[in-house]
Amino acid sequence: MFKILLIKEIQHYLYGLRFHVSFAMVMLTFVIGTLSFVPSFRQANENHLRYATEQHDALERNSKNATVAAVSLSTFALSPKGNAIISDCSGQHLPDKIVYSAFNVFEFKVSHNNLNPLMKTGRELNWAFIVSVVLSFVTLLFAYDAISGEKEDRTISLMFSNAVPRGVVLLSKLSGIVLVVMSMALAGIIASLLILVFSSCVQLSGVFLAEVGAFLGITFFLITLMAVCGLLASVLSSSSNISLLISLCVWLLFVVVVPNTAVFWANTVFPIPHADEVQMEIRQGRKSLNDNAPQGSWSSNDGNPFWDRHKLRADLQTKLLANEKQHRDAYYALMFSQFDNTRRITLFSPIAQFDYMNEAILGGGYLRFRKNWDDLHLFQSGFFNWFRDLDAKDEKSPHWFNPYESLSTTRQEVEVSQIPVYTEQKAGWGERFSAIVLYLSVMLIYTTVLFGVVVYRFQHYDVR
Repeated sequence: MFKILLIKEIQHYLYGLRFHVSFAMVMLTFVIGTLSFVPSFRQANENHLRYATEQHDALERNSKNATVAAVSLSTFALSPKGNAIISDCSGQHLPDKIVYSAFNVFEFKVSHNNLNPLMKTGRELNWAFIVSVVLSFVTLLFAYDAISGEKEDRTISLMFSNAVPRGVVLLSKLSGIVLVVMSMALAGIIASLLILVFSSCVQLSGVFLAEVGAFLGITFFLITLMAVCGLLASVLSSSSNISLLISLCVWLLFVVVVPNTAVFWANTVFPIPHADEVQMEIRQGRKSLNDNAPQGSWSSNDGNPFWDRHKLRADLQTKLLANEKQHRDAYYALMFSQFDNTRRITLFSPIAQFDYMNEAILGGGYLRFRKNWDDLHLFQSGFFNWFRDLDAKDEKSPHWFNPYESLSTTRQEVEVSQIPVYTEQKAGWGERFSAIVLYLSVMLIYTTVLFGVVVYRFQHYDVR
């Protein structure tokens, strides 16, 4: 009986105008999104290659003096990822550059190679955006009148004139909606992959195809949850018009309201100090250190590394760095905590759950930034140890470490290849799957609870 009802539901949707219009819209957005991704990805790769060349040239110049190489600020820039066609993981809003030296990881920046700051773009038209906005709406469009619409047409009462369990009817409707919408998503993804193949823009490696498969799995869970929401709207009313209104309210809440009020919740529920306040504290600490520094702490003699006042200068500069690092690290810890706590609030939205799962499975977005931020701190420690060992071997060095200047440590030339340079270590599959557990669990619980409500309401639904 279930198979017969499922085929009936699928045929009902496939032959309807809703499917034809929705399918055309979905295919169009997938094609346009991929065609716009190809040139932008190529341009981003060219910009990143140019920037990497500039960084290497600067490293070659600094290699003539080991201390200059150690104290000079280097900038690690996140490279463009081919799987951004699946989802950019809100990368355009997150830091893409981290500044460091052998003595400290200083700060992160948000640049994203914007040639014109007036031309700030919104979300990219990638697969995740199409699924979370377009296909979620299409799913509700198919589900809102699955029960209330049939009651108005008096077809559901005719169906129950036979000995058909209500649970079987409900499950067939849910399965039909999910299969039809997933077929649209699959067709759009195949079209997008064909464009990528012919453009030679992204290499379809085994890892990339595995990410595509994982994305389809996540999409299945989201579509199922949205279909359940649509069925819930359908069983809450005997009028399809009211069901449609409820579905639209649900879509606006999940897609528009919750994701776009994250900053409000962050600033209201989890406030942190303003950046200007932190800068003021750093300046006050710097002033206090300068006022209490021994006389001659700012003196220098470039021709004599062993001049005794260079030690005073190195000690003061080290204290100034420690003062700045203390305040900045504390502020960054508050920022990360605020971000994590705000995410827990926005988990109320299935769209937010979907975005966070994509970020986890693709190893991008905030997960990628935090991994590089933490890895860079480990790298910086190793970088300093390399410089300290190199300085210890130089008899012409007084070994007074100054984090900003090359006055009182080794000045010998080093090979460029010997200077440590940070390279990104991508998150492994184990790390990715461990990050997805929370979001997937919330979505499954969400789906189970709402479907239980749908079943209860449908069991007491008046089909006459």
